[in-house]
Amino acid sequence: MTTSTPPLDPELTRLLLEELVRHEPALAPESPEVAQRRAIHALKGSAGIAGERGLSEALARLERRVATGDPRAVYDARLLIIQAREALAAGRTISVAVWPDPPEDLRAVPIDAALAVHYTAEMQDRLERVDRALAATGDDGQAALAAFREVHAMKGAALAVSDEVTAWFCHGLEERLRAAERSEEAARRALAELTRWRGVLAEMLVAPDRALETLRMLSRPRRIPSLPPSIGPLPLPPRRPSLEQPPMSDREPRSQQLPSAPAAMNPDDATLRVPTATLDRLFERVRQLGQARSQVNEGADLVRGMGNRARTLRTGLAEALRLIGPPRPWGAPAAAIHRIEAAAQQLAGFSDTLERESLLLKETADRVRAESAGAHADLAAMRTTSIAWLFDRVGAAVSAEARRGGREVRLFFAGEETAIDRRVAEMLFDPILQLARNAIAHGIESAAERALRGKPRVGSVSLSAQPRSGGLRLVVQDDGAGVNVADVRVRAVARGTISSDMARAADDQTLLALLFLPGFTTKDSADLLAGRGVGLDLALEAVHRLGGTIRLTSQPGMGLIATLDVPFEPGLLKVLWLEAAGTTFALPVTRVRRILLGRDAGATGAIPLAVCVKGRGVSGSIPPLPAGPSAFAVELEPLQEDAIAPVLGVDGVGAIEEVALRGVSALIATAGPYAGAIIRGNELCLCLDAHGLAETIAAVVAREELLSPS
Repeated sequence: MTTSTPPLDPELTRLLLEELVRHEPALAPESPEVAQRRAIHALKGSAGIAGERGLSEALARLERRVATGDPRAVYDARLLIIQAREALAAGRTISVAVWPDPPEDLRAVPIDAALAVHYTAEMQDRLERVDRALAATGDDGQAALAAFREVHAMKGAALAVSDEVTAWFCHGLEERLRAAERSEEAARRALAELTRWRGVLAEMLVAPDRALETLRMLSRPRRIPSLPPSIGPLPLPPRRPSLEQPPMSDREPRSQQLPSAPAAMNPDDATLRVPTATLDRLFERVRQLGQARSQVNEGADLVRGMGNRARTLRTGLAEALRLIGPPRPWGAPAAAIHRIEAAAQQLAGFSDTLERESLLLKETADRVRAESAGAHADLAAMRTTSIAWLFDRVGAAVSAEARRGGREVRLFFAGEETAIDRRVAEMLFDPILQLARNAIAHGIESAAERALRGKPRVGSVSLSAQPRSGGLRLVVQDDGAGVNVADVRVRAVARGTISSDMARAADDQTLLALLFLPGFTTKDSADLLAGRGVGLDLALEAVHRLGGTIRLTSQPGMGLIATLDVPFEPGLLKVLWLEAAGTTFALPVTRVRRILLGRDAGATGAIPLAVCVKGRGVSGSIPPLPAGPSAFAVELEPLQEDAIAPVLGVDGVGAIEEVALRGVSALIATAGPYAGAIIRGNELCLCLDAHGLAETIAAVVAREELLSPS
């Protein structure tokens, strides 16, 4: 969205136009850098005097980009000046983007590596204080003021390291928080606005390019014609118990209703925040110690072998002396025999020394192993927390937001004692928060409507965690209305997201995945809680960066379930390379039980991977199975502990490799099913979502059982 700001005076407009014409030649590529910078600086001031605030701010950003050596900054400045000159010459005011629509000149640039670590740590600290302000109960005006201070400080920190994207975004948030001074209602709306964009702010710190892409997609004109009336009210669900006892843990879940803000930290319990990059480097050094221990062991074995070799040579010399016998006039000279005896004695001492050194090296290797194991355990303890830390933080923020939005919601937690890497917990905060917010904004009905449907007047949202093989499963579940999949199909076609033919062929899982697309929303207008269609796409992106997936399951009239599966540690992901139908795929190793080949593979009834991929998403029905068995069978972890393990058929199995996983769009993820993309040399390969594969295999097996004669 853009708007036009009228100038203060027509005479100032005329003077500004003259300045634009006069300074434009200085921005030519062949002009000296000093002249270019001088022209941008002068025009920035002239635009500000003429009342063209948007133009002045854009030139200020470009001036800073020129100062940092951005090679494209001068080109962008000249393009901006030409557009402004043409607008004024035609008698139009200069159109500028209105926050949160990003200006055309705004681009993410890398931050100096020497500053990035401390900058990221500071920004994460301030973002956590913003969350405390959002979770505070009581005076909304004071909470908005506290958030304003933190956002203002974040803007200053971003400008200090030339992070123009975050600085621009914080400036927009700052302006909206400033309006909270007018009244309590204004403060409440300002906090709701900050809550709505909080996920984007967090994404700015991690992936500014992705955040800008999301905002630009939201700013594009939406081609949504007037939607037909709702498909119809959902039928009243049967009476059922609320989620007061969700079957997600063996222990009784802890409930929470409108918790107070987290207690302030005791100054006596001072802690030192260490950047995660520093801990990562320490972990790497500890791993190197483990490698050094192996090298020491190898050296010890080599020394011991040399000692044994020396002892063998000494034995051979002794045997030679025995064969020669004592010195005789006609035999070997006495001096030669004495030299052989001396060499044999030296070899004996040498072998004894090597034996002692070998034992010392072994002892050193054992000490290195013990110390490195202890150091690794201490470092792991520094990075480990319980999932309760994440749940409490999300619960406080969601409860405060529900209160400001006039919603009655009760939270339930299960599996809080589950251990989790603190980095993973911090990276999961935004996705879990967004999913919980989505449950309140889109799922939980009003108290009157819930009573009409036979539900408790107070809505329920449950958060649960459960360790899985090689990873962690988190579930966000509500007892709201669920998602009207038919309405999603209509909106997707109306927006042009998918064609009508694809919409008819798409299953519920595919249509639910459309909710992760930027700008896609099931609300016709924005309110305090939702309606802009921003958040879920960033949540999916954050989970993909962890090497995980999100799956949505809707129960019409009963609620929505969001299931997140993530590995225990972020960063590199170990995958097994597979070949199917001439295409290379990656599969997370943690989801693989075993690999069978030859006759064993044919006896398992494996479902070919090519069939699973073609049978997903909007491509239509599942194709028939091929005639022959697969060359290899890969047995996966089952979806449920007591379920039959799904078996996947492939043409070839490659090596296990650690890779960096990149996110993919929701449409691509669902069509696979794919968990992400991997750049392998000059090739782009897709990483399979093991859970989606298991669901597809189960669907194929069920179909085959129906088609087979009884």
